[in-house]
Amino acid sequence: MQTQPPPAGSKPNPRTVSLAIAIILLVVGIGAGAGGTYLATHLPSTATSTNALCYSLFVTNPTGCVSLCTSGKTVTIGELLDLSSSLADQGTRAKDSSVLAINDINSLLSSGGCTGLKFATAVVDYGLRNADGLSGLQSLASSGAQVVVGPLNSGTAQYILSYADSNHIIMISPSSTATTLAISNDYFYRTVPNDINQGKADARMFVNRGATDVVIVQRHDTYGDGLANATRDSFIALGGHVEPIIRYDATAADAGTLDFTATLNALNTEFNTGAGTYGVAKVAIYVIAFEEFSQMIIKASSYTSGSTYNYPWSTLPWFGTDGQADDAKIITPTSTGNLVAQVKLASTVFAATNNTKTQALFSEFASKYPTQTCDSYCLGAYDDVWLGAMATIQAGSNNGTAIQAYLQQYISTYNGSLFGVTGSMSFQASGDRTPTAYLIEKVVIQSGTPKWVNAGTWDYTTDTITWTSVP
Repeated sequence: MQTQPPPAGSKPNPRTVSLAIAIILLVVGIGAGAGGTYLATHLPSTATSTNALCYSLFVTNPTGCVSLCTSGKTVTIGELLDLSSSLADQGTRAKDSSVLAINDINSLLSSGGCTGLKFATAVVDYGLRNADGLSGLQSLASSGAQVVVGPLNSGTAQYILSYADSNHIIMISPSSTATTLAISNDYFYRTVPNDINQGKADARMFVNRGATDVVIVQRHDTYGDGLANATRDSFIALGGHVEPIIRYDATAADAGTLDFTATLNALNTEFNTGAGTYGVAKVAIYVIAFEEFSQMIIKASSYTSGSTYNYPWSTLPWFGTDGQADDAKIITPTSTGNLVAQVKLASTVFAATNNTKTQALFSEFASKYPTQTCDSYCLGAYDDVWLGAMATIQAGSNNGTAIQAYLQQYISTYNGSLFGVTGSMSFQASGDRTPTAYLIEKVVIQSGTPKWVNAGTWDYTTDTITWTSVP
């Protein structure tokens, strides 16, 4: 990540420009055009290598940075990830990319002369269970972690936020998107936009594909409720009609005990109602789910409710969300993936700004984890670890109150100047990522194997979709 520009009027010291440039390139992984006017600032002519690092990168509290760099400490960044439930595929990728982030951060510190400071991670698998999320956060806090990456889902984030706020523990999530968590000046930051924006993207996608009516099926939790409502409101604003929303038990789905019969009975009834008014080709099926979608689609494919049943119901593709996009478990095994490919499952997910640093991470990730693909959760977690480490050094102390004060200052003064593998880190006042664009991913069969591929992009500024492969 890049760091913020210096105050107006400051000038680089020519004797230390080369060192500062080398340090910056280690951070951002890119060359010319990265923001070169502030590559070296506040460098005293007698700077040691540690001072050079702190005064060139960390102008907010350079003396605190120097103190940390000579402290001999290892600062732990906690992680609340799902490694065993309905987001396990994304959680595993997030864990793996965090390892690469820590390695890169420590390499930067070492090469910059900050040899007395290291970062490490401590991972807790909370399995999307709220109680385990709280106990995990408490455990991480008691062990000294002041920054925690996660949790992945909004329901758990909402459940544990009061503890984080009361105990001054920073949480940074690469994937929580519920609108109810868009709260200013709390201790929860999100490197993805909130669901007001995805609701607009999804509604526009339905209209673009010719839908005038939609049946929404959603997991009944903070995330599902918020996104379903946001999408419904956006679709109605575009002139569409929405059938009564179908909600299923998210806790049972995550535990693998949900049968989905009642859910599919309701889907069958509501789709037929909509088709009777608008026509089969005008009714969209929109499913807000996590990895339980694979169980739902298996059940749907063998559904035999009555003579009116005609899987997969719609002649339109089914539509999904960031909870499904690029998830390998949803298309595994091949028999399940073939069913998903039949409905395509066009799913939106926040679009990271691709740059040479992104490509470098893709290459490193593929080399270290050849059976996985680095997705948006993977990229986001990498940046979240970096953001936590940079904010700690900027604050000059592993102290949650000081780190939160720096993050608030960043949003008000330096917003967008940090630059990571997901692009410019610009935040709204609520601490949520400033929206830019969403990718649309779909499932196809390639050489006999189901795969996620890019189908297009929705642009936030123009509210338009550009297709690369229409679903």
